[in-house]
Amino acid sequence: MATTYGFQVSLPVGDLLARNRFVNYFHMEHVTGGLVDTDFDDICGDIALLWQTRLGNMTHEVDVRAYDTDAVPNYPRAHVIVNPGSAWPITVPREVSICLSYAGENRGNKNERGRMYLPCGLNPATNTYQSRPSVPIQTWALEWYTKSNESLPDLGGVDWKFGVYSRTLKKFTQTQQAWVDDEWDVQRRRGLRESTRLTADREG
Repeated sequence: MATTYGFQVSLPVGDLLARNRFVNYFHMEHVTGGLVDTDFDDICGDIALLWQTRLGNMTHEVDVRAYDTDAVPNYPRAHVIVNPGSAWPITVPREVSICLSYAGENRGNKNERGRMYLPCGLNPATNTYQSRPSVPIQTWALEWYTKSNESLPDLGGVDWKFGVYSRTLKKFTQTQQAWVDDEWDVQRRRGLRESTRLTADREG
C-alpha cells in the first residue's frame, strides 16, 4: 500500500542560528509504503545532494529530515546532515526568493497545488536581482522540476512519487505540471532580526 511521507530541508544561512535557517517542506509517496526508519537514509541523502547540485555548492550544510504525514507527536523517521556546521554565505537580501509552483492535473484545485520558495541568493549564478526575475533565473527555478536526473520528480527512482498532500482530504496527488512566474516572492521569516536602529526625536 502506497504511503505518503513529508521531508524538511533546512539550510543555515549567514550563521548557525536556528532562527536564520531557510526551510522548505514537501511530500513524496512511496509506492509500496511500510518503510522502516533505516530505509529513509538513502532518500534523505538524495534530497541533500539535489539541494547541493541545484545551488551549485557541495561544501555547505544541508539538513534533511523525513516524517510520517499525520503522526502525533511527529518525530523524524530519519535525519541526514551533510557538511554540518558550514553556513551558506549570502550577500543579497535574504527575504527575496522565487516561487516554484506545482500541481496535479487541475492546478485550480487548491488541494492538488503546492509551492516551494527557492533561495536564489545562495547561488552565485542566480543572485543578481532585477525588477523581475530574468529568464535564466526562471529557467533555473523550473529546472528543479524538469531537469532530467536533477529534479524533484526524479528523487528516489521509480519507487517514489513527488506531489502534494492535502491534510484536509488526507490524500496525496502526484504532480503533473509546474510553473514559475516572473515576479519575486518575499519570505519575511527569512529576514534577519534587527541589530541596530537609527532614531530621531523632534517636534512635528
